[in-house]
Amino acid sequence: MMETLVSIIILSVMELVYLFGIIIIVGFLLGWLETIAAQWAYKAFGKTGILLTSCIGTPIHETGHALMCLLFGHKIIAIKFFDLNPQNETLGYVQHSFDKHNLYQNMGNFFISLGPIFSGSAAILFFMYWLEPYTFSALRQMAASVPVVHTVTDLLIWSGHSMSSVYYGLWNSPSFGSLKYCVFLVLAICISSHIALSKIDIKNAMAGLSVTFFCVVVGNFIAAFLGIDTLYYVLEAANYNVYLLSILSVSLLFSLFTAMVMGVCAGFLKIHRT
Repeated sequence: MMETLVSIIILSVMELVYLFGIIIIVGFLLGWLETIAAQWAYKAFGKTGILLTSCIGTPIHETGHALMCLLFGHKIIAIKFFDLNPQNETLGYVQHSFDKHNLYQNMGNFFISLGPIFSGSAAILFFMYWLEPYTFSALRQMAASVPVVHTVTDLLIWSGHSMSSVYYGLWNSPSFGSLKYCVFLVLAICISSHIALSKIDIKNAMAGLSVTFFCVVVGNFIAAFLGIDTLYYVLEAANYNVYLLSILSVSLLFSLFTAMVMGVCAGFLKIHRT
């Protein structure tokens, strides 16, 4: 019995890593880059430097939270997609409540916290489809050829292929330098600059993750009793990570670019002022 319990716990951890591990890691990286870029933007341009990207990125960020609130039955008490004159560092927010005795709604805290990553990735993908169809087509063809991954190594290898197809498409696009191409870059930079998880998001995600893990363990116990191989279905579902990582890698690239540009601007203006 103890061996079965241990094996199910290990299986549950593996399944959560396959499904959400990459998202969480990239979320932390994006948060780090966003913090650096915001600090340098403020040093260079003041509050205007922050508002340059947040006017587009923040509403999409908050939309991700709001949609997940609706999906998991949370009551939205107040919502502000973008605040031009915030009283603190909060440029937007979604206040929500839930039944603490409801397992599904408790689990929802994890997904609500990750909402901006899903909404931001979906927005970049939509604008890529609309404004940069060459790159979108290259990504779609690559995603269609990905087999079911069975190890983390396979996932990383195919994710690398998928990322390279995106970068190749962006660099070799027939519309490179056109107005539509430039609009896509601006939108992608704005969205990427605000796709990261805030400290509050991370705190709520940890609370929801424990409930999610409990539900996965219980589900695996039931599946083991019924003779269902849950890992097979998790690996099938985890293939979306190849697609998602391609988009998130674009977000990482543009976030890094934004941080570098703001850093150069802050350094140049500091020297100029002195």
